Amino acid sequence: MADEGRSIAVTIKYGPECGASGVSFQGPPEGVFGDVASFFGLDSDTCASMTLGELVLEAAQLAQGSSHIACGLGAHVVPQEPNTTPDRAREAARETRAGQPLLDEIEACGSVEELKKWWAENQAAFADQAVMDAWKARGRLLAS
Repeated sequence: MADEGRSIAVTIKYGPECGASGVSFQGPPEGVFGDVASFFGLDSDTCASMTLGELVLEAAQLAQGSSHIACGLGAHVVPQEPNTTPDRAREAARETRAGQPLLDEIEACGSVEELKKWWAENQAAFADQAVMDAWKARGRLLAS
């Protein structure tokens, strides 16, 4: 194979809020692809149709979003339950509690503190980009 022995390096920065921390991957393109997907918890179904460049962009958005949430809004990582998988996280993001969709719950948060509490209680839901986007937008609105 012509690509044998070929190596690439990818660095994904988390953003300026936390002193520009980041993560680097190096190796053959296929190995880097798998490492990036695994590191950021992206399942193979989500990544199957992506190029390495698209995956790196998605991972960079996840890293920068996480940095903004942690450093900009003061949130903290809450460990997932041991049996939580990316597929289960996607299901949880679509589930409802007491008949109220999760996006409506985000919209109902009346303060940044309530939004942070909702974030801590619903970690699995953030695997769904719509939930992440709604949460960020509500946070910006409440902070202004």
